[in-house]
Amino acid sequence: MEKRYPEIGRRTVQMRWGDMDAIGHLNNTYYFRYLEQVRVEWLDSVGHGIRPGATGPVIAATSCTFRRQLSYPATVEITLELERLGKSSVTLRHHFFVAGDPDTLYAYGDVTLVWVDYQSGQAVPLPDDLRALLAPQAAALAQMSA
Repeated sequence: MEKRYPEIGRRTVQMRWGDMDAIGHLNNTYYFRYLEQVRVEWLDSVGHGIRPGATGPVIAATSCTFRRQLSYPATVEITLELERLGKSSVTLRHHFFVAGDPDTLYAYGDVTLVWVDYQSGQAVPLPDDLRALLAPQAAALAQMSA
């Protein structure tokens, strides 16, 4: 199985019929939309929703590796895992599963978020409360690397 990192959350997305492409599986662009949805939900849940005019995350990099096709109907379960915690950035790893089948990996992806001041466009340190929230997973991550 693909490398796992300390989990910080897990969300589900209900696949819609219209999310499929002409050959009957989840269109590749929807993997990124699903990642966006779970990331925004998680950020909202920890008090760091997107607020124009304030500070918050922007995507610096993202990728997705496809392992198996997802087909309708499906409830897609997506993990949020801490891959790296930096001064002003965080890299998350995501794994895609179908609810009820935690052993079959359908895809995995990464996203690096950089915290910025939306007015100036300049990177700023991660908020202290977010860093504190991620501290247990960061400690587990450090142990994995040792």
